Parts: sequence; C-alpha cells; structure tokens
Amino acid sequence: MPRATLDEERHFLNKWQMYLAMQDAQPKGLYLPATCLLSQATPHHFEQAPSWYIKPVETWGGNLISRVTKVASDTWTLQPIVGTALTFPRAADVLSTLLTMYLPEQTIAQQAAPVLTLSGRPFDVRVLCQRDDDDAWLVAGHLARVGAENSIVSNIGTGHGEVMPTQRLLQQVYQKRELSGRVLRRLRRISLAICHILDTYAEFDEVGIDFGLDSHGRIWLFEVNTNDRLGKPSHELFLHLPNRRIYDEIEHRAKRREERWFRQLLRDVERHHR
Repeated sequence: MPRATLDEERHFLNKWQMYLAMQDAQPKGLYLPATCLLSQATPHHFEQAPSWYIKPVETWGGNLISRVTKVASDTWTLQPIVGTALTFPRAADVLSTLLTMYLPEQTIAQQAAPVLTLSGRPFDVRVLCQRDDDDAWLVAGHLARVGAENSIVSNIGTGHGEVMPTQRLLQQVYQKRELSGRVLRRLRRISLAICHILDTYAEFDEVGIDFGLDSHGRIWLFEVNTNDRLGKPSHELFLHLPNRRIYDEIEHRAKRREERWFRQLLRDVERHHR
C-alpha cells in the first residue's frame, strides 16, 4: 500500500490519502471501514458488504454523498444525499451508474461500518483536537451529531441533524455505564494518536475526527478533517451544546495560536530585511 501524499497546494490530505495514512499507522483499537477508489471498484467489491458510502475525496459537510445498499438477493438501491432512491437488479448496474455520476472526480467507496444508530437515526461523535501553547495536542472538545430519521448522514446541514453532549448519547446507546466510560476514554486516546500520525505529514493546528460506535464499544473511523488553506474544522458545532464554555475555550485557543503565528511571521519578515 503506498504512503499517503499531502496536497501541497491546499496543504491537506483528501479522503483517499487520509485513509492511506490511517491504514499505514492504524492506532490500536481503531477500526477502519474497507475503502477503495470508485474507479478501481468492481461489482465484487460491493458484494463484500451490504452497504457502501460513495464520497468524492474533497467533499465536505456530507455534500454529494450517496449510499448503496443491497436490500435483497437481486435488488440494490442507490440513495443520494438529496433525491429519490434508485433501484437496480445487479451490483454491476449500480457501479455503472455511480461511475457516470461521479467520474472523473476522484471518489471513494467506503464500507458502511456496522455501527449503532439512535432509534434509527445515524450519529457520529466529533472530537476536536487543538495544539496548546506548548504545541502539544489536546482534546479541545467532543459532541455527538444525530441525523434526521431518514437521513443517510449525521451532518447538521445535509443530514438535518442535531447536536447533543457525547455523554448523553453514550448513556442512551449503552446500558452499561462502565462501557460508556471506556468508550469515551478510547475516543480521547485514539484521537490524540491520529493527531500524532498526522504530524508525520504536516504541522496541522486543528483536527476534527468523526467516529462511529458499534454495540461492543468498538470505534470506527468515518472522517478526519484538518485545518488547511481553505478552512478548518467547525467550531460552531460546539455552540449547540447546552454550555458554551467549551466553544469559548476553543475560540480563545485558536485566536492565541493565530496571534502567535502572526508574530512569528513578522519576526521572519524583519530578519529577512535586515
């Protein structure tokens, strides 16, 4: 498997490159859904799992995502993020339609992980990591996003979802309190491990990671989003929590980082003109 390649122009790893990076140095306790480039997929790929998500590698916010699901031995459905589901008799027919829909834009097919829902609604846990004043990574905050009942994603915009505190969601999906505590500790540990993996590619300031959870408390990776030249992981999600203290701390930490970066830039310019 080739090593991931940083996009130097945008200064980020797209969804395919991020998968390669995580597969190359997979943190202990993290599960990765099977993923391949749509251009290299075959009908046999789709037969290996009952459901797949189709994602352009540079999409964000759940935009342009579709889900392919085998609903019977001779029936497949293709559900776009917006619009009516299409039905096909064979995986080959689904793949042909997907290639027409998405190519030539680079796109991945990602196995739908065997994760829990909240009363049939998809959810994920977003963990936001930031660097502190000593450049060390810390978990700045976490929350749960729960999509609408008929949504294929949990995003607030495209999935018409809502935000709730992570602990409240864990209490609803796990009956055992000790399991909820273990899952939360694992989320923190794995998130920091992902940040350290990314350190080998570039010096990012913020990392937003989306996880799914299964009935055994296993943690599945959905997405990893970093700051880049077009933006950064959402801070505004944390405004939806009952207490805005976490949001204020995230914003304050980011502002200090920006001010520090600007002061360093001025020093570099001054040295250059001496």
